[in-house]
Amino acid sequence: MGEIKQIWCEEEKKYYAEMIEENGQTYKLDPTTWAYLPLLTVEYSEEEQELLKQPIGNYGREWQRFMEENYPFEIAPLEMRAQYGIIARKVDREAEEMYNTLTEQWAQAHQPRPTTFAEIAAWEKMKIMECKRAVMEDVVLKPRGI
Repeated sequence: MGEIKQIWCEEEKKYYAEMIEENGQTYKLDPTTWAYLPLLTVEYSEEEQELLKQPIGNYGREWQRFMEENYPFEIAPLEMRAQYGIIARKVDREAEEMYNTLTEQWAQAHQPRPTTFAEIAAWEKMKIMECKRAVMEDVVLKPRGI
């Protein structure tokens, strides 16, 4: 396995090996529970492989922030199953699609579009705010994968 990385446990005042091998299985230490969990190999679907090529966008990062604030103990299992980044990218893609659809629908519903600069600015601002609020409520601020 090469060099063994160790993690300090302040509570027990000792180091634990980050990874161990037993009976041909590799286990990785979860520093939140101090338990060794099986290190599983992950095979991604074609869709997941394509998702992993893309960076996590704003909506995906907002979902991760939501999870960290509201479901912090659910993140480690998602990471162990290699799903945390995949879900964030899926949330981002879904949110972007919904936002684009909503902005088109909103613009059609609020015709005619204003003509003066101040009215256009207010119209655009309202469109963005209403559509982003709907996306955040309906897509981003929801627990997934738990």
